[in-house]
Amino acid sequence: MTMDNADLRARVEQVVEETRTNFTLREKKLKTLLKEAERGEDIFVIGRINLLLAACYFTQGKRSGLLPHAVKAVDIFEKLENRNLLASSLNVLAISYAAQGNYARALELYNRTLLTIRGLKKPFLRRDVALSNIAESYYCLGEYQKSAHLMKQCIDTIRKKHPDDHVSAVIYSINLSDNYECMEEYEQALDILEKAKPDSEIIDLQVLVWGYYFRRCCVLYKLGNVEEAVKYADLGIDGVKQGYDSYEFHRDLEKIAKEQIKLGDYARAQILADILTEYADKNKHTIDLIVSKRVQARICQARGERDRALELYRELNILYERRMSENREMQYESHINAENASKEIGKLLQRIQISKERAQRDPLTGLKNRSALVSITNEFIDSAKEKGRTIGAVFMDIDYFKEFNDTYGHAAGDEAIKYVAHVCLDEETATVKFFRYGGDEYFGIVYGYRDEELEQLALRISQKVRASGFQHIKNPNGQMLTVSIGIVNLNMQDSEHTILDIINYADRTLYQAKEHGRNAVFSFCSVRDPKLAFKQIWDREK
Repeated sequence: MTMDNADLRARVEQVVEETRTNFTLREKKLKTLLKEAERGEDIFVIGRINLLLAACYFTQGKRSGLLPHAVKAVDIFEKLENRNLLASSLNVLAISYAAQGNYARALELYNRTLLTIRGLKKPFLRRDVALSNIAESYYCLGEYQKSAHLMKQCIDTIRKKHPDDHVSAVIYSINLSDNYECMEEYEQALDILEKAKPDSEIIDLQVLVWGYYFRRCCVLYKLGNVEEAVKYADLGIDGVKQGYDSYEFHRDLEKIAKEQIKLGDYARAQILADILTEYADKNKHTIDLIVSKRVQARICQARGERDRALELYRELNILYERRMSENREMQYESHINAENASKEIGKLLQRIQISKERAQRDPLTGLKNRSALVSITNEFIDSAKEKGRTIGAVFMDIDYFKEFNDTYGHAAGDEAIKYVAHVCLDEETATVKFFRYGGDEYFGIVYGYRDEELEQLALRISQKVRASGFQHIKNPNGQMLTVSIGIVNLNMQDSEHTILDIINYADRTLYQAKEHGRNAVFSFCSVRDPKLAFKQIWDREK
């Protein structure tokens, strides 16, 4: 990672820290940084900003902008094989589908999220959070038994592993209580809430406290405990009046209003209807308008205001039709947005890959450069250690190259360098890669070869260079272009050898070839016995 990339990543995290309570400003600053990241082709930062923007849109209720950014983040972190950030991206993408009412697709993505974090030692997204999202999807699909089963697992996990996480304990208890209520198991619903009461009295998140009150109110009404239910309803209403966002408990507000209408408590029901109406008028979301008008219609019908009730029901029918149309449009738009976002990221990744390959290629020879050497060699080494395979290295340089340049000129020297590179490229496979190490030096990394196979590879290169036809009158070895080669082959099973060790052994072996008159292939044999350290595979006298 370059200093510029490190600086950009630091600035992204600084924006997150500075805009914890101002998501409008966060969105604006992140978009500016995203353009900079795209110009600099820093794919990690592009993915990170898209993930942050998706979460930012969700927090602001901008559901339409959420999905494209989430799709891009998923595509990028799949490519980078970053399971932690991929899990977070999948989770946000699932949220975007859930926000559109596509719970089946959300469930599929939440399950993928859970699979992605499996086995991670320190996942950014906790397993209980992933499970609770799956449970919520099942709830929305009417699968209350499955949802309750998962929510119980979440609560058990919190109690055992995160006893100080009182916020999650309350959230999971509220959700489990809702499942029990839907299954008409009201005593169990109240028991769960009673166990969570100490947690609700500790937390500072007031909006969650009001949600707890409303949930408790719902269950108490079902159990016929009207006096207690009214008490908790009034406590929750007092909280909402203080300006807290009521969206998270609209489902319970409608349930409470329905019970109050049955009991003739129209005044309290009307307060809840007004809360829902104010929210719907402000946000203009069809689903919120439906909820508010549904409560208003029930109140008018119960009061005998027949004409007003009929008018509201007619408006509801129009809203239901609009919602169905919106769902169809959203599904189509989601598909198009997801496709476009994937195509956009695909093109960006392709452009970055081409740019990266160019940056890792030596312009004169077409061989990979030393920058690529480190990443590719480390990949080979990691795989060899895991599978108990060998790692071989080929280190070579052109014999008496300074004299060649002095005699024939730098243009001819470049042609000689290119020719040797061409010989190396001819030997490249998926398990053999060559690099221009510097000047007239070349380095090859070889995965999984036997000793004799590696020796034959080095001999082929040496023989092809000698047969090139390049004259070199200052080379005492036949007055032709030749190379000296040092090779090493190490079994990496239970080995602590690093890339530096491998390069060092190959370099020492190349030195031996040059000390013995050049135009030779030497092999490094033993780390422990200096007398057997090197073996001459071929020299000019053979």
